[in-house]
Amino acid sequence: MFEMDSEYKDMKSDSGCDPEKESVIQEDIDDYVDTSGDEPDKPLDLRVTNWDVCVLLVSIFSYIFDVALDINLAYRYFMHQQHVYFTLTLVFILFPAFVNTGLSIKLAMRDPDEISSSKMAFKKWTFRVIVLCFQLAPIMRYCDSLDCALKSRRAELLKDRTSQRKYYDLMLKEDSDVALLRVFECFLEAAPQQILQVAIVLVDRGKGSTFQLVHQFGSICSSLLSMAWSMASYQRSIRFAQEEKRNLTWPGTAMQFLWHFMVTVSRILSISAVASAFPVYTGCACAVHWLLMTMWLSIWDRSQITLFTTYPPSDRVTLIERLSQLTLCAVLGLVYIFTYLCMSDGSTRNRYLVYYPVCFVENAAAILIWSLTADEHLRSSWYFIPFIISGTVPFLVGIVFMIIYYKYFHPETSRKIGATVSNNYMCKSTGSNVGVDVSASRSGLNRSGKVATMSIAVQTVDDALGLDDPLHSITPVL
Repeated sequence: MFEMDSEYKDMKSDSGCDPEKESVIQEDIDDYVDTSGDEPDKPLDLRVTNWDVCVLLVSIFSYIFDVALDINLAYRYFMHQQHVYFTLTLVFILFPAFVNTGLSIKLAMRDPDEISSSKMAFKKWTFRVIVLCFQLAPIMRYCDSLDCALKSRRAELLKDRTSQRKYYDLMLKEDSDVALLRVFECFLEAAPQQILQVAIVLVDRGKGSTFQLVHQFGSICSSLLSMAWSMASYQRSIRFAQEEKRNLTWPGTAMQFLWHFMVTVSRILSISAVASAFPVYTGCACAVHWLLMTMWLSIWDRSQITLFTTYPPSDRVTLIERLSQLTLCAVLGLVYIFTYLCMSDGSTRNRYLVYYPVCFVENAAAILIWSLTADEHLRSSWYFIPFIISGTVPFLVGIVFMIIYYKYFHPETSRKIGATVSNNYMCKSTGSNVGVDVSASRSGLNRSGKVATMSIAVQTVDDALGLDDPLHSITPVL
């Protein structure tokens, strides 16, 4: 509970503020600050719904289905004596699994609660070790998130609001971690797999069995959708988990999905086209792109790997820690072959101005080389012109969606637009009118119903009353 001290009350009475206006302002603060010691009357944002549980279950089974689909495809290549295709498919399955296992361990080491033996049961650690041995790190995180969701629902039934909020916040944290792992899984496993499958279709020119072609096209389409959704879901999840971040709306999520889907489609198809004609040179070009991105991250944009830093910035970095940073830069550089993944706060305009023009030039060059070196049979095929169009046009459409997102649907943009229509409460102080923007206190709220900073709401009253020292005018009473 918060109670105003006597000095603050005296200053209010001397300020000449209209009591009616003062009561309105106090009601606004009471709406957004817990002044009674109880939880909010309507903790709807804290409830774990059936939809949340269903999404987690679908995510678990869809991940298992995706892995099983890739393993089945590798098995079919092996049975048909296509050893090169089998080897490449197997590498693209195992390598991302090892990377995700390492990242999952790194995320666990970042959280002291995760590595404290007193806070984690032996059975839970045993389950984690078994899951990691089978290279199913995202499954472990999905199960942790589901466990927190069920505990939050159980606490809600028991009217235990403290535990309900605790496990709800833990669920959001696990969601953000698994969303990041899912992004790495998609762009280290699904993206190379799709390039391989599209290139195989172009090389074989439909000579495989009908079942195999359906299998390949189904895998390609589902993976393209999952890659775009993983990026949109990641951006949405990290904003839900951070109190200081405004949440991403569903229209904003849709814009993010369309932006990344269009860019990813263009990127995958253009690389696949040139890889079907010049696989070695395409691999070398991707290696150069990866090397440049890794150098960029390790030298000029090291803020992108701060998420995995487990030591204070002021400490001297050891050789092992430096090698760990370089490894993370190298892994993130592989993701940058296909898309730009922003993992730090700050403006992304300059980064996008460098990254996206480079990718567009690469796409255009790949399609141009493939079309100029195509034989007559390929030129007469029905998919020749669509492939040329798909290498550049969807990319530009994706950039248009990106611009629309940042102009109209980005949370910070929405806040600025909303501020122009916010309610202002006017209060006279020493003969002058002072405008009080109560929307500032509203913007301090996160999805959990918590106030990001107490001083925002307090400053609202103090601005109206003409006080200079707001932080000492409210005293917490336990």
